[in-house]
Formats: sequence, C-alpha cells, structure tokens
Amino acid sequence: MTRVKLSRRLFFITAVALAPAAIILFYNVFAGRQARERELHAEALRLGQLASLEMQRVISGLENVLVAVAAVPAVQRFDTENCNPYVERVSDGLPQFSGLSAVDRQGTIRCRRLSEGLGTSLAGRRDIQEAMVRGAFVLGDYAIDPITSKPSLTMAMPIRDEAGNITGAVAGALGLEWLDKLLVERSFAQNSALTIADRHGVILARHPFPERFVGTIIPEAFRHLVDADYPGTLEVTSQDGIRRVIGYYPATQSGIYVSLGISTETAYAMINRTTRFGLAIAALGILSAFLLAELTSRQLIRRPVNRLVRTIEAWRANDEGARTGMTARDGELGMVGFAIDEFMDELLKTRAERRRHEQQRELLVGELDHRVKNLLATIQAIARQTFRRVEGSGEALAVFSQRLSAIAEAHNLLMKDGWQSAPLESVVARAIAPFDSDPSRFVVEGEPLDIHARAALALAMALHELCTNAAKYGALTSPDGRVTIDWQVEALDEPRFRFSWVESDGPAVIPPTRTGFGSTMIEKVVAQELQARVDMAYPPQGVTCGIVTSLSKVVSCDARKAPDTGAALPA
Repeated sequence: MTRVKLSRRLFFITAVALAPAAIILFYNVFAGRQARERELHAEALRLGQLASLEMQRVISGLENVLVAVAAVPAVQRFDTENCNPYVERVSDGLPQFSGLSAVDRQGTIRCRRLSEGLGTSLAGRRDIQEAMVRGAFVLGDYAIDPITSKPSLTMAMPIRDEAGNITGAVAGALGLEWLDKLLVERSFAQNSALTIADRHGVILARHPFPERFVGTIIPEAFRHLVDADYPGTLEVTSQDGIRRVIGYYPATQSGIYVSLGISTETAYAMINRTTRFGLAIAALGILSAFLLAELTSRQLIRRPVNRLVRTIEAWRANDEGARTGMTARDGELGMVGFAIDEFMDELLKTRAERRRHEQQRELLVGELDHRVKNLLATIQAIARQTFRRVEGSGEALAVFSQRLSAIAEAHNLLMKDGWQSAPLESVVARAIAPFDSDPSRFVVEGEPLDIHARAALALAMALHELCTNAAKYGALTSPDGRVTIDWQVEALDEPRFRFSWVESDGPAVIPPTRTGFGSTMIEKVVAQELQARVDMAYPPQGVTCGIVTSLSKVVSCDARKAPDTGAALPA
C-alpha cells in the first residue's frame, strides 16, 4: 500500500483548517460585491430619475411659455405687425427656444421672430397636427428646423379664438445645442453617460461624445427600453464600449426617454482594490500556515499515527486482539487511540452477543418449523382415522387434506425468510399450482410485494378455496375457462391494497342457494385476519372476488417481527 507523506497530510489538515477562513473571505468579497451592485443599480435609477425630472421640468416650463404665447390676442389674430415683435422678445428671453412660430390651421407660419420664414409650411409636423386635433399641448420628435437648419425637439400648443375654436397652433422647438450646454454644466462621474431621446429612440442629447450620437437612433438591442412600461436598471455595454449600469426612464412615462449610466469599472474600483488587498493578505497567511505546518509537530504526530495505522492493519489481518495501547498521556491522538481500543472491546463483545442470539434464534426457528410440521402431520393422521369411520367421507378427507396442504405450502414460503414475510407472487403461484395446466389457464398480474405471515396464510387459504370452487363448478371445468388474478397498491391518503379474482369463459354461473365453508372462510375469516372488505359476486360470466384493505394490514411495518402465534388460522 502506498503511504502518503506526512507533509502532504499536514498540508491537507492545514488546508481543511484554513478552508472556513477562505470561505468567509470569499463570501465577504462576494457579499460586498453584491451589495455594491445593488447600491449601483439604486444609484443609477435615482440619478436617472433626477435627469428625467429635470427634463420634465424643462418641457413643463416650455409648455407654460407656449400657453402664454397662445393666449396673446395678437397671436390669436395672427396680427403680424404686433405678433412678430412679441415672439422676438419671448425668444430673446428664452434661449432654449431655437424656434418659436404661430401657424394657422393649414400649418403655414403666420408669425415668427424677425418675420423669418413667414409663409413656410409646417403642415408635416406631427405635433402641430395632433395639437390642433386634441386641443392640448403635444410633445413632438427630433427634427431639423426648416428655417434655421438646427436640430431641435418640436412641441406645439393649440391657438383658440375668442369663441374657443382652434384656429392654429404655437409651434416651438427646444434647441439641442442649448440642451447640450445644460448637460455640460452638470457634474458627471468618471465614465458615466447620460442619454436623452425622443419617443422613437432618436438621441437628442448625449454626454459624453454628443457629436457622435445626437441625431442617431438608439441601437435595436436597447430599443425595448424606450418603450418599456416601467423605469428600471440594466447592466449593458454602451455604444462607446464601456460597461455601465444604466437607470432608464422610458418614453412611455413622459414622452422623453432618459437613461443615466454609471461605469462599473469606476464604481467597483474601491471594492476591487479591497478584494486584491484581502486576497494578498489571505495568500500570505495561507503560505505562512503551510510553512509552519511543515516545520512543526512532525514527531508529535508521526509516532501516534504510525501506531494507529499498525493497529488498523492488524485488525484487517483478523488480529482482533491488536490494540494501540495509547492513553490520554499521549496527547489528543492518544485520546483517539484509547477511544478506539475501548470501541474495539465493545465491538467484540457485541459481536459475540450477536452470534449467540443468532444461534439461539436459528435454533428456535428450526424447532418451531419442526413442531408445526409435526402438528400438521398429526392433524392429517387424526383426520384420516376420523374420516375412515364415517361412510362416504373420502371426498371430505381429500378436501381437508388439500386445505391443510395449502397451509403447509404457505408455511414453507414463510420459513425461507425466517417467518417474517413472503413474496405475494410466490404465494399465488404455490396456491394455484395444483389446479394449473399446460398451457396455463391463469393470468397473474401485480407488482412485486412482500406480505407478512398472517396475510400470506389468509390469502393462500382463500386462493385454495377459490381454485377448488372453480375446478368443481366454475371456469376451470371448461377447457376454455380462464382465471385472472391481479393486485395493486392504490396511492391515496392512506395506501390501500386491492386483490381480485375474476373467472371468465366458463359455464354460466348459478348463484349458490346456501353459503358453503369456502365462501364463509373467504368472507369471514379473511376479512377478520386482514380487516378487509371482501366482495363475492356470482355474475353469469364468472365468479368474482375482491379484497380491499389498508396496505399496512398486508405489508408489515416491522419486517422482522414474528407472526402472532395466537391469531386464529382458517381450519
């Protein structure tokens, strides 16, 4: 046998000792990273919400301006002489507007700053048409202003005359250059990113690299976020190749999609440094522990371990007298050796006691088998002497002998397993064997099942009576007759055992006018022994017998328990 070096054993013991600390370290690292990840998602969602609220504030302010402009009488009348100067004043005071116009029902510009673009048609803008249809403020989409050729976010507010009729709309355009300057004024974390897009996913503002992304469409892989039902967070690789956790607010919430991404590299920088430092300290500690294990305690371990190994090898060689001879004075391993010696003493004593009990049990079982066989032989001899003196008793003697033989066959099956249990399939096979032929006229079906002694005896006697009745009057009197025997376990709240006997293709059955011994035995004794419900029926096509009881009445919970010798056996 190849011996494992002591150094390797010590390394293994040291590794086992360090394993909990290593597990705790890795768990703390994992838990810390998970906690930081949750914090990062929460932070991204919070910052995304702030950006979304700021955009809503900007749009709400512009909406209020459009409401005020639409309420000015000069605008409502499309009075160009007075309307243009008013719009110019408003535009000068609100640099966020890259364009502000009043259009009529046909979408033609009737009023604009410095009269630029008068007569230009904006009928193709969705927000203008929708505002005049809905009669309310409508936030539009990304567009290039046809007058200034600047990118913008369109919006419109309907204009009503004094009678309340919609006569046109105030068309506004949020300048994206102004929006970009607003984002530049914000304080962004390193490698973070803010994206603002319209409801179609066209990017209105982006930090960083606005020149690369403004006017482009959000990639298809992220387009579902624009149309999502609820805000959320997601870890993604952005278009600039940086891994980020983004908190997004879909356009379904306010008409504007906003997402703010925090770089995972930056967010995890501190925990990554802590992890590397912790791993370095752990590696140093593990190395020190292995060196200490290698340099110390060799002689304190080698001698008692070798003694334990020699003792175990002696036991393997059947030297039951071998002992370690160690005591508590030999240290911790000495205590182990002393405990092993005591255990071996107790084990040998238990083995001797067990062998004695086994021999006694085998003797008692053999004696019981001998007495039962003698008893059955005595009963058979008495029956011969008794029936011999009664005229015409030959047939009764034969029936009695057959019933006694059925008990004997069941007894032989039970003796094979120490009078504990017997396979139900074997009980059935032995009971029907005297009545079977070639080819067999019995069909036996059922799952493998070991039944206890009382059930084996009761079912063996019941099958004998059923076979006898079938051979005299039933299916077995006809060459075409068949008998189907099956059993099954039904999985209910309390498992049930169901056993059935069905005769077919025999002579027509005539129900008996009186109850014979066989029927009485089956319906009374079997029902009593198994606490079962027994149903005997005599339909014309063949006799049937059904036995239903709890599975616990057939299969003993204690397979080693001997049968109750005081139980009444069928006579």
